[in-house]
Amino acid sequence: MDIYQLKYFCSIIESNYNISAAAKKLHVSQPALTQVIKKFENEEKIELFVRHHGRLSGLTPQGESFYTNATNVIYHHERMMKELREHSTKARGRIRIGIPPLVLTVLFTEVLSKLVIRNPDIQFDVIEEGAFELQRLLKLQEIDFAIILQPTDLNSMHFKEEVIFVEEISCFLCKDHPLAIKDTMDWQDLKDQNLAIFSNTFMIHHQLMRKFESLSIVPKIALMSTSWDFLLESTINSDFITILPGPTRNHMIQDRIKEMRFTVPFPWKVVLTYPNKTHYSRIETYTRDSIFHFFKDNKPVETIQ
Repeated sequence: MDIYQLKYFCSIIESNYNISAAAKKLHVSQPALTQVIKKFENEEKIELFVRHHGRLSGLTPQGESFYTNATNVIYHHERMMKELREHSTKARGRIRIGIPPLVLTVLFTEVLSKLVIRNPDIQFDVIEEGAFELQRLLKLQEIDFAIILQPTDLNSMHFKEEVIFVEEISCFLCKDHPLAIKDTMDWQDLKDQNLAIFSNTFMIHHQLMRKFESLSIVPKIALMSTSWDFLLESTINSDFITILPGPTRNHMIQDRIKEMRFTVPFPWKVVLTYPNKTHYSRIETYTRDSIFHFFKDNKPVETIQ
């Protein structure tokens, strides 16, 4: 059988052994499809299908084995042709990247804009969600990459994680706050303080809760939000303290807010995550490498080759 005949054979099985339905799907006549199968069986002196009153009703043991091998051949043939076309034509396509809003603002503005400018024929879709939702979308294959925080809940057998940025978590508070006279913040200092933190749809919320629990601190949460800039603004002229990644400092407009690092550092690790598979398209490989080298090697984004 050639590749087309293998597809004919598999289509019959995937049409529940209904030759008429398979022929319609393949845009060939029913007699022609029947003839292909009969000719192959006669030439190889083997029966692939179980027949009942002249109708196909299942596969023989030989047919089961042949079907398994046929699906593998078809898969590898299609992948081979896809790679050939990718390298013989101008790169076009779509990449879906999931990024939490804060990470998008404080880290990804430059790299994303350059990816878009350098590659007008590639559509980069950015999905802004919290880490838990992004992990769900990644598992459902609704996004190609997710930018989230470690530790993740992803199975290392099925997903790869590459650390691209490491900083510390800091406290941000009004300069008039009584604790603002300190140089650094102790975790115990936060007892009974009014905290403004991310909602529980964000990974950083759960990391903070685990940290407080490990120190036997019951946090006094006065405000939760999905908006990092609102959390910052809430500290102005109030006794609220918000806890955000250190790079937020580069986006503070108000000069009345003070950043305080923790005496015992609390790391903020940003990772690039994506499915672990045997083959990545040309555009997937380009996107992954561009993001990774931009952060790890300070390498400028180049146009896909």
